[in-house]
Amino acid sequence: MTGAGRDALEAARIVVDSGAVYTRTSGDPFFLSSGWASPVFIDVKRLISFPEARQRLLELALRRIDEEFGSQGLDQIAGCELAGVPFAAMVADRLSLPLVVALKQARGFGRLSQFEGTFEPGTRTLLFDDLSTDGHTKATFRAALERAEARIAGIFVLLGYNVFPDPPEITSLMTLADIVAVAERDGKLDPGALREVQAFTANAPDWSRRNGGIAKP
Repeated sequence: MTGAGRDALEAARIVVDSGAVYTRTSGDPFFLSSGWASPVFIDVKRLISFPEARQRLLELALRRIDEEFGSQGLDQIAGCELAGVPFAAMVADRLSLPLVVALKQARGFGRLSQFEGTFEPGTRTLLFDDLSTDGHTKATFRAALERAEARIAGIFVLLGYNVFPDPPEITSLMTLADIVAVAERDGKLDPGALREVQAFTANAPDWSRRNGGIAKP
């Protein structure tokens, strides 16, 4: 197993052990904001309340960021409103970089109307969030950075579901498959819930369609 693979499984274990994984195998499933139905919801932002867990998760994220983007070449971190902001702030602090907040909707006018904070055109920016499901919200934030004339280094999330079609290019510390692997290995999900989550991971559009959600973006 590569170092990245070991880090992903360690990050997944931290998330699972924090009690951030919720499943529904009867009644209505979870519905993501984009319309997908899911048997699992992962509350990554819960980790901000656990100092030791969040610090280790941050260390793993910083190592992955450096491997993928070269942290020395970044000019700033842009945290996605709302859940991505605490983690983005910690990353920016560790790297001694400026922080801006990417807003879901523009407020006011001008080049930086969709941001809190300020930066100059050409600033090499890493967009950071806690998780990504189908990635389309991140594409919206990326478009805001482009309108603000940032130079986009990439998009980084702690957890990427990586199960939906046509995702934008996003780098993640861990994936839903890592969460499922750890939950199965450590016996953290009952067999029925595990089967449903595995079925969802194997074919999320089909699972969503059969359970009342959308079947394509």
